[in-house]
Amino acid sequence: MFIDEAKVELKSGDGGHGCVSFRREKFIPKGGPDGGNGGKGGDVILVCDRNEGDLQAYRWQPHRRARNGAPGQGRQCAGPDGDDLILPVPPGTQVLEEGTHRLVAELTEHGERVVLLAGGKGGLGNMNFKSSVNQAPRRTTPGYPGEEGRFRIVLKTIADIGLVGYPNAGKSTLTNLLTAARPKMAPYPFTTLHVNVGVIDYADRFDRIVMADIPGLIEGAHENRGLGHQFLRHVERCSLLVFIIDMAGSENREPWDDHRILERELRLYSPILASKPRLIVANKMDLPEAAAKLKKFQERVKDLVIPISCYSQAGIQDFRDKLWAAVKGPVDQRPKAPAPYVEPAVAKRLAKVHTAKVVVPKAKAKPAAKKSAKPVAKKAVKVVPAKKAKVAPKAKPVVKKAAKPVVKKAVAKKTAKKSPTKVVAKKKAAPVKKAASKSKAKKK
Repeated sequence: MFIDEAKVELKSGDGGHGCVSFRREKFIPKGGPDGGNGGKGGDVILVCDRNEGDLQAYRWQPHRRARNGAPGQGRQCAGPDGDDLILPVPPGTQVLEEGTHRLVAELTEHGERVVLLAGGKGGLGNMNFKSSVNQAPRRTTPGYPGEEGRFRIVLKTIADIGLVGYPNAGKSTLTNLLTAARPKMAPYPFTTLHVNVGVIDYADRFDRIVMADIPGLIEGAHENRGLGHQFLRHVERCSLLVFIIDMAGSENREPWDDHRILERELRLYSPILASKPRLIVANKMDLPEAAAKLKKFQERVKDLVIPISCYSQAGIQDFRDKLWAAVKGPVDQRPKAPAPYVEPAVAKRLAKVHTAKVVVPKAKAKPAAKKSAKPVAKKAVKVVPAKKAKVAPKAKPVVKKAAKPVVKKAVAKKTAKKSPTKVVAKKKAAPVKKAASKSKAKKK
């Protein structure tokens, strides 16, 4: 059974406590403190391993914890650290915090390591507290507790190509033809119950392409109908989507309706999937009614369509070459992302608004030009004399009248202030001279 999601409860190791010990040896009566430190608790580490296929191991063992650090010992011996808990996960794994759904870690490359929970630090022994004042300390510190948490591990398969289509469209059969994977095949819908990942080898180019086959989609998949909605996240990382269409309509459905519904389900599930480049593969071309429906399909859908037949293996080699060009070929030759989808009702409104903007100025252009020509001439005639009449006569008298009275008043004020000072000085100087003359007369 393929497991791509699991809930786990993890805890890192606690740190060991510090030790209280004193040196006791013969002929050494005062050896002093020698208690060691506690060991560090083990970490919880996630390791990306390409040899892992799913998360089945965590479904049946959700509770995991690392080992605790050992306490310190005498003779200055520190306790050993606790062993780390190594959790191997397949590439494309995301770790989300339970409750808040916050992305904690994401591993995509082989050998990548992430410390999810750090172990607790060990405590200090009494040898760390000795001093000249306190020569026999009995003080220690306990070890720090480790971290713990609840997480949800989600797997998003990393593949170059993702196969999308209705049930019984031929996705599993095509995977069997192109890769070494062997998904289950049967003549009834929903044969594929989990994601199948296969590798397309190109021996002449010394390279390969990874392809993911997800269960079939039906209408309403974004509302949790069917099985495909559970696995759509596995094609979010794909660089190319391949639509497998039953062109013969063997399930009493029209191929253009299947294409429209698949586009709609991807768009409603995630805008990321709706913006990915894609190829359309017309399968079951060996049936007699497929050729006529292919012509009608190409009239309605303008994208490139590759006709193949998984039963007779017609067109398989051409399809392999086009897959290589679409994924590994030059960038300018690869399929481009589709144009943003616009609802039909919104498109009609936009078309009306666009036509209204174009028609309105044409009708109002003539009267606007006539009215604008008359007032421009009148304004030009009025403006010229107005500037001469207002600027020339009014500016000059205002400057002259303002300048004359200000100067006169200022002079008057200055003279008024200076005159009394001179008079007072003369009156006070006169008696001083008379007094001096009287004193000279008496002396004589």
